[in-house]
Amino acid sequence: MIYGANLMRLICKYGKHIVSARHTKGFGIHSPFLYNFTQHVIYDKNAYYIFKKIEQRRTFLANNSCYIMVRDFGTGKKVQRRINDIATKSAIRPQCGQVLFRLIQHLSLSKILELGTSFGISTAYIASNSNKNECITLEGCEQSAKIAQETFETLHLENVKILTGNINQTLVQAIEKLSSIDFVFIDANHTAVATIQYFEKLMPALSQNAVVVFDDIYWSKDMEYAWKTIKKHESVTATIDLFWMGIVFFKPTLQKINYKMHL
Repeated sequence: MIYGANLMRLICKYGKHIVSARHTKGFGIHSPFLYNFTQHVIYDKNAYYIFKKIEQRRTFLANNSCYIMVRDFGTGKKVQRRINDIATKSAIRPQCGQVLFRLIQHLSLSKILELGTSFGISTAYIASNSNKNECITLEGCEQSAKIAQETFETLHLENVKILTGNINQTLVQAIEKLSSIDFVFIDANHTAVATIQYFEKLMPALSQNAVVVFDDIYWSKDMEYAWKTIKKHESVTATIDLFWMGIVFFKPTLQKINYKMHL
């Protein structure tokens, strides 16, 4: 989630995005696969029972004023932050979490990887379709990982394994364990260099129908550069820009094009 000094930049960017989001509701999309995707994944408003439980967990964390020590491997800094501050400002938006849930359900994806767990709210959305799905999530901060584990236990998510430590190292372990990866959600080090490196390391391990989602693609100019670079990658076909996150497809039958929509 974008906040703080980036707020004014975010407002301006979002206004421009709304004006240029010409494919909202599937308008102008000729691919049957992607048109169905927009209707059943992005704009389906059905509320699944797990959504309420996940949001109850978010509310619980948002009411916790205790401090934890947060370590950011990207910057190398350790800072004290309130749990409620992280839960309200850094966790995935409910609408975006629900899109991830429906995406995995719609495409029947079962080998799932997340980079950047935080308190496990986004993990809960991507792991709760079925306990038969295998989900690995990577988190750099030990104290955040402990709270995330409590989230998984509260929501009875037995199919999630959290790897704690520098993501540059744990990513290699996760790739080896999952072997062929169907879905990746990237919400970790918000720099172009790190984001592109994650993507390139993942590429050989992705299954034929894999989908990769990048969070906070407008978080900074650096993240915008990363998003533009990834869209141009030779293996990438269609992409969907939802402003809050970007969805990447690799299906060779899709036309290489970027669709802009808003939730």
